[in-house]
Amino acid sequence: MAMEETPQHFFKVILASTLEEKKLRLPEKFVRKFMDELSAFATITTHNGRVWRVGLSKDEGKIWFDDGWQDFMEYYSIRLGYFLVFEYEKRSNFHVMIFDTSTFEVSYPYNFEEPKKEENLIHRDEIEKDEDHRNQKGSANLDGSRPRHERDIKEMLSKNCKMKELVQVKTDTADNGEDEKLTQISDLHKLKALLEDKRIFISRNYNFSSAKERDRLFTLAKSLKPRNPSFMIVLWESHLYSHTVYLPAKFTNKYLTRDAEHIKVRASNGREWLVRIGWNNGGCNALRGWTNFLNDMKLKMGDICVFELIRMEDLLLEVSVFKESGKVIK
Repeated sequence: MAMEETPQHFFKVILASTLEEKKLRLPEKFVRKFMDELSAFATITTHNGRVWRVGLSKDEGKIWFDDGWQDFMEYYSIRLGYFLVFEYEKRSNFHVMIFDTSTFEVSYPYNFEEPKKEENLIHRDEIEKDEDHRNQKGSANLDGSRPRHERDIKEMLSKNCKMKELVQVKTDTADNGEDEKLTQISDLHKLKALLEDKRIFISRNYNFSSAKERDRLFTLAKSLKPRNPSFMIVLWESHLYSHTVYLPAKFTNKYLTRDAEHIKVRASNGREWLVRIGWNNGGCNALRGWTNFLNDMKLKMGDICVFELIRMEDLLLEVSVFKESGKVIK
């Protein structure tokens, strides 16, 4: 009986060049081995089972995740210093695990509401139909392979990687010809410590998108003097089109109870929004009502919202908005 071939793994650290180019280059050794079987698109399955269709562009022996990759990045709020571990399941099918700058696996969004940009999202039955149409033997069973997938990746990480070291080392030099150090990581820890000293919490998945944003956040953090526990959200594109936003777990676990179903958000002019919240194993996220708040306040990518807990009994939060333009709405 033929032995089952072991899935292949590789990892990528998200660097500034990755964010600028809006595509991700596959490792040269991987490309040399699998170039001939890679098609014009790939499927990427995240740890919670969601499947994405991403284009594969080829040029002079190099291959990138390209068309649809930026949507994938934005949906999972993947930032500088994030660490992605890929498992290749043959026939252009990949699994991925996403780790943030704390080296902890991220909480994957659940399907409360689908993002507007869903042309790159596909369902598992579509994959199966496509696989049948190709009529090749030994097609991968994505659902059936999940336990092995998790076990193999954990073994790879424990044997070959110390996560904290990997996200801090110089890497990807073969891809971009530069030695890039992830200096933003230590700055990020300093920012979070500064905020938490003032009982202001920010998502553990957050990372700076630029040096300008970093400087802006440090300046803001030093000026804030809330009287009550608060949390901060820096608006990314995914917050604007997915109709949902995760609330920082340190805040929700400490100040909200699991039976809470709504929060109230109040602006300085007295206007209020009732926002439904949903709970899962990864924490809490704002759902229905969040989009109304965004639209009414005319919020855009790069704006910063600080929510201060004013009343516990009805979970009233007062919001201050710091626009990217410099305007402050309190």
